[in-house]
Amino acid sequence: MTTSGSTPARVLGLDAARGVAVVAMVVAHALPFISDRVPEAVMFLLLQVNDLASPLFALVMGAAAGLVFPGPSALRGTARALVRGLALILLGVGLEQLDHWVAVILHILGLLVIVGTPLLVLGTRWLLGLAAVLFVAGPPVLEAVTRAAGGVAGGQAPTAAWASNPLVQWLLLNTHYRVLTLLPIFLVGAVLARRGLHDEQASWWCLMGGLAMVWAAFALDLLGMPVVFSGDHPDQVQETGLAFAAYGLVMASDIARQRRPSAGTLLRPLAVIGQVALSLYVAHVVLLVPVIPVFPAGGWLPFLFFVWVSVAGAWAWGRFVGRGPVERVIDALSPSRRPRVEVAA
Repeated sequence: MTTSGSTPARVLGLDAARGVAVVAMVVAHALPFISDRVPEAVMFLLLQVNDLASPLFALVMGAAAGLVFPGPSALRGTARALVRGLALILLGVGLEQLDHWVAVILHILGLLVIVGTPLLVLGTRWLLGLAAVLFVAGPPVLEAVTRAAGGVAGGQAPTAAWASNPLVQWLLLNTHYRVLTLLPIFLVGAVLARRGLHDEQASWWCLMGGLAMVWAAFALDLLGMPVVFSGDHPDQVQETGLAFAAYGLVMASDIARQRRPSAGTLLRPLAVIGQVALSLYVAHVVLLVPVIPVFPAGGWLPFLFFVWVSVAGAWAWGRFVGRGPVERVIDALSPSRRPRVEVAA
């Protein structure tokens, strides 16, 4: 959905889904404070929150890209994606230099935007076909590349010098996140945007299909096919299912809100947080640097303090100030979505 001048109108459900993703990341990055203090069942649920965050980010980024690309021109849209992607890469690499325990994802997402956005010139069927091929072929490719680099997926780390190249790591060999695994989800997000983010049928299909995928992943584990390495088929099925289910639930709730405003009570604060998601991500990683040494033994106090300060601070900024500072800077650096208009003297 766009307004005049190709400036996209905000979609509350999409902002709320982005808010869910970034809050899930904040909680996931606070887990080491309490990892040895919670029952196994509770930790299982918290790990699902951890697994939800990155694929939901990729899905929402794909949907956002699908809303605005190509805009006035594919070239301008690609240039905008390139600038935003490079900004995310610089942020991610910078945050990696700090002393914390976070597996930073921003540089992976930046490369995902750079690689994925130009593909949106393809038709919807081509995008779905490409997403399916990448989903099926991705794990064998990861295994083959890891083996060629002298390692074993889920086991011995690669030993070849070329395997430590940042681009190889971000595209294929990162042990936490990689473009190859997130790209199919990004492409499906773009297809959902093309179908219409207020398509109730699509939202329910995402919810039910996502839940089916999550249960299928659990069934595979019970049948002796557990996750062996990050990015293998059981891992993809589970994490993609979590992202689809969360996205479908949020978007279906947004559609219900339009009929009955009280149904969107929880969505509104999540949407406010979603509008400052990038600033929250940067801020919460930076906040961990002084907090970790103050609470070396961990505990519920640093967990609750960290989550509360991060999330409440982001909501307050979004509610009373507006766009996050990081978002403002990247928007200022990015090429405008609208072509420059020449005015005659």
